[in-house]
Amino acid sequence: MKFRLLATAGLMLAAQFPVHAADPATALPAMNFYSSIATDELFDAIKANPAFSRLDKQLYGSPITLRVTHSLRPTAAGQATGFISALWAGSTLGLLPVVTNNSLAITYEVLVHNKTVTTRTYQRTFTRAISMWSKDATYGLGHDGLDWAKSTAGEFATEALSDPKLIELNQEYLRYFGGDTAGSAPAASGVSEQLK
Repeated sequence: MKFRLLATAGLMLAAQFPVHAADPATALPAMNFYSSIATDELFDAIKANPAFSRLDKQLYGSPITLRVTHSLRPTAAGQATGFISALWAGSTLGLLPVVTNNSLAITYEVLVHNKTVTTRTYQRTFTRAISMWSKDATYGLGHDGLDWAKSTAGEFATEALSDPKLIELNQEYLRYFGGDTAGSAPAASGVSEQLK
């Protein structure tokens, strides 16, 4: 009776917490995730790729970090347009929208002990009309900007599979922490040598 109860409880827990089976040779090492914008959306998009199955938002103290930062800057024409439309919107008490033309850059960096191993930057320009009275749930990016930011996460995860620095990092990690049964000596030109 106790064995049945224990087995049933074990099966129920296994169903609630599925194990993501990722190929150890292609799955990157466990790494902490930090993002300056749209944290949940970008985390989910990157973690959907099996190579990033070990990505975690609360892996504090991890020597490997995936850091996503953004910059949102007005273009040259956007500064003049934004200033004039802000004056018009203010003078009409928000009846007219504020028009902005910004350049959004999203940078993905993989760091080991706070030293950059690889980086990818994606950039795009967006024009938006913003009402002074509406609530923005898109982190100031607008719906087009947020959709584009999510697409860069998938693009980065796909490009990371063929990045020579990340492949080398993964091989070195497997050599020292498991997965490599050959027991070969580490190469002198590894990522650890470059980080010194």
